Parts: sequence; C-alpha cells; structure tokens
Amino acid sequence: MIPKRSMLLADTALLGVALFWGVGYVAVKAALDSFTPLWLIAFRFIPSFLFLSVIFRRRMAALTLSAARSGLLAGCILAMSFLASTTGLVFTTAGKQAFITTAYVVLVPLLLWVETRRFPGFGAFFTAFICFAGMSLLTLQVDFSIGLGDGLSLLSALFLALHMLVVERSVRDHDPVPLAVIQIGVVGLAALCLAPFLERFPLQTTPAAWAALAYNIFLGTVFALVTQNVAQRHTTSTHTALILSLEGVFGAVAGAIVLGEIFTGKMIVGCVLIFVSILITELLPLKPVSGVVTGGNLHGGVPVETEVLAEMEAE
Repeated sequence: MIPKRSMLLADTALLGVALFWGVGYVAVKAALDSFTPLWLIAFRFIPSFLFLSVIFRRRMAALTLSAARSGLLAGCILAMSFLASTTGLVFTTAGKQAFITTAYVVLVPLLLWVETRRFPGFGAFFTAFICFAGMSLLTLQVDFSIGLGDGLSLLSALFLALHMLVVERSVRDHDPVPLAVIQIGVVGLAALCLAPFLERFPLQTTPAAWAALAYNIFLGTVFALVTQNVAQRHTTSTHTALILSLEGVFGAVAGAIVLGEIFTGKMIVGCVLIFVSILITELLPLKPVSGVVTGGNLHGGVPVETEVLAEMEAE
C-alpha cells in the first residue's frame, strides 16, 4: 500500500503537471502558426532530451537493459499520442482538444480490465457512457460527423491511457528519471525521422512562436514528463488519470482567455458531462486486486504482477 503522505505529495505534483499541460495546449496552438506539427514536436523534444541527458548523465549511465526496453515501449506509445494531438490541433481548438483528451480518465480502468481480466464493475461502463455522451456533444458536427482534429484528439487520449499504465508498471522496478528521458528522446527522434519526408522545414517563425516553443520545452516537457514519471511511483494510474484530466479545465480556460476561443451551449454541456464522468470515476470504490497477467500484456507477453491499489477510506 502506498503511504498516504507520499500519495498526497505525488498527487500535488501531478496537479502542477495538469496545469502546465493544460496551458500547453494554448502554447502548442500558438506555435503551430509558425511550425508544422512534426517539426514542432522535433524542436520540442530533441532539446528537452539533450538537456535532461546532461543534467541526469550519471543516472542515465546506470540505465539497465530492462529499463531501456520499458522506456522505449512507453516512448513509442507517447510518440503516437503527441503525433495525434499536435496534428489534431491544426484542425480544432485548444480548449476543445483539452477536454476531449481527458477521455483517458475513463479509458484507464477499462484498459486495466483488458490487462488484468478483472471486471471493473458496471460503474466504469456508466461513466464511460456519460463521457461518450459528453464527447458526442463536444465533437459531433451538424451532420453528425466528427472533425479530423477531434478524431485525432480521441486517438491521442487512447495512447495516453496506455502510456499511464505502462509507466505505472515501469517505475516500480526502475529509476523513473531515465525512463522519462528515454521517452522524450523517442518522441523527438520519431518526429525528426518523419518530418523531412512529410513536411517543409519552417523558415519563417515569429518571436511568439519561439516563446511558445520554449514554454513547451521547459514546462510542458522537461518538468511535466519527469514529474509524471517520478510521481507515478508514489500513486496509482487511476489517481494519475483523474488528476491529469484537470488539464482539460486549465486548457479550456486558457484557450478562452489567451486565444479568445468560444464554446457553444452544446459544447459547454458536453464539457460538463465529461467532467461529471471524471468525478464519478473518482468516487467509485476500487478493490485491491493482485494477479499475474500473461501473454498479450503491455510488457510484450512477459508475465508481470499487477496490482490495482485501493483508494481506501482509511488513507
């Protein structure tokens, strides 16, 4: 059982991550005025990787092969999430994507069911239905189609949920800081390999775009991802998903204040339903489950011991 004080500190740190990520949607949207999606990801993550590699060079030197594999797996999943979300922001608003992406708070317990083969209870499906209804109001257009940006945002949420589960298991046995550095490097390298073939190199950039990029490097990446990996050693993936889902609130507020984004009445109702689903998920009791998962799990078929830690009233 994770000590209450450690979990409280970890959850507080994750709240800071949610804040920086929420405002980060606005920063990315602003940077996309000058940078194309893949080049923006490359310029964001490659410097972050180099900076952290120097700062934590001793811990990186102690990295084991097993830890490197875990970091590569988490990094590949994270790369797919950022590729989807950054490209999606070209076609949707920052506040809208911030709320859509919070779908991972419902996806995490459902993915745990797939991994552990333990039924999470009908409450999980009830909250999933409410969340789905909210996302429908938020994303469906007049002709009941989903915009490209909204679809990519939903895809990003799925990858983020998978990423949280992989990270939670990885940090139990490995130093979380090198794990985070590897993940950042994988995301940057993936974008750098794809960008020259799919996008033109950005030649005309504005000071505002560089300022937005700097924000995403130091606060949205260096601080946020390292803090997430460290904090997840002292809390659960469910707690992580719930707290980080507040980035949707921060993102919507920042989008309205900074970018002047406007939400319709239907979209506001959708946001409310998504937020209600998050609160219900937070209040649902979790039972301690211990088991061994073999084959088809997030660690490539290697048996791993899985725990779903309870949020006990005694904590």
